[in-house]
Amino acid sequence: MLQELQEIVNRVAADIGVPTSLTDTRLNSLVFGPHDDEEIDAVRRQALLRRSTPDWVREWFGRYGIETATAPVRIPADPEQGLAGRVVVPVRWAQATYGYICLLDARYELDESRLDAVVEAASEAGHILHSDRQDRHSDADLLSDLVRGTAAARDKAAARLGEQGRSPVGWPVAALFLQLVEGADGTDALERWLWRDSGALPRGALRCLDDDGAVVLIPVPVGEEAAHAVRIAEQVRGSYQDASTLVVGVGEAQSDVRDAHLSYQHARLAAHAATVWPQTGPVCSWDALGALRALIATPENLLGAVLDPRVERLRRDQPRDLINTLETYLDSGCDIQATAAQLHVHRGTVYYRLGRAAAACGLDLGDGMDRLALHLGIKLMRLIDSTAV
Repeated sequence: MLQELQEIVNRVAADIGVPTSLTDTRLNSLVFGPHDDEEIDAVRRQALLRRSTPDWVREWFGRYGIETATAPVRIPADPEQGLAGRVVVPVRWAQATYGYICLLDARYELDESRLDAVVEAASEAGHILHSDRQDRHSDADLLSDLVRGTAAARDKAAARLGEQGRSPVGWPVAALFLQLVEGADGTDALERWLWRDSGALPRGALRCLDDDGAVVLIPVPVGEEAAHAVRIAEQVRGSYQDASTLVVGVGEAQSDVRDAHLSYQHARLAAHAATVWPQTGPVCSWDALGALRALIATPENLLGAVLDPRVERLRRDQPRDLINTLETYLDSGCDIQATAAQLHVHRGTVYYRLGRAAAACGLDLGDGMDRLALHLGIKLMRLIDSTAV
């Protein structure tokens, strides 16, 4: 789709001779035509870098009625904000607006006689975006039924998937859950990427937005399910425009697409685990979580009840550097040297902190069951802290 839209914009830019771009209805850029840097203004330059548009630009354009326009609209300049004049041509199909072709017209060179070809190109782009939206809704409905629907809805969705030939016959499926970390922008950018920039997805992948992220269902070859799913998840995250803001949970592969909901549940939990325990992520596989599965799957209302009271004393009364040292020590297999190196402290400091921790909670670090209680308890403490409002 993007290649087709790029060709349309390139053609318009060549015919009209001004910097040209195609945006969605929120004025976020989809594709840009070729231009020299000195030809564009500060707003276009920002759009090139961030592929998004500030709210004040939307408000400025909105004053001139672009939301309801069916014909080209001239947008005057705002020199104080670094905005040159533009002509905005609605991209429409089937009585709906899907975006805008924006022509940078700093010298007011464009009149109606030169815009006929742009209106025709806008209709062509509208048809493409209309088809894309139909495909998107079809994918979203199908995947939503597979991962969140009733048994009957799952059966029906699986039958439709088979009829469409969307997935290699006989291949298992695995769910990926894409979750933005705290402080990241909202899901608008994730949605745009998921449908327009996600070249890392394999043939047959289904996509939809979820409450706090996105779901991707991928076919995986028999015999290499776990490794293949993790590899795709790493490619997906690596192709996102700001990978540092995204974690990906990988669900356990299911041999029957009707069981995709199980993989989805695992993927959501794995993504949550990656945000709670960063050492498990940023791509976190349910298959690799081990004992942490039991913790991440514990209902939130029971977390406090299952926390060992001796670990609770540590959490309540001791400084975080002591707890961090204890956690690092247990994570490293009780290796003092490795703990000191990771924390950049002297071995003697590690021994001192461990002694303080043991005395504070009454647990014996030489006893296997006490170490287990501490290790799981600290991991559970991190989970409780992550759910605190």
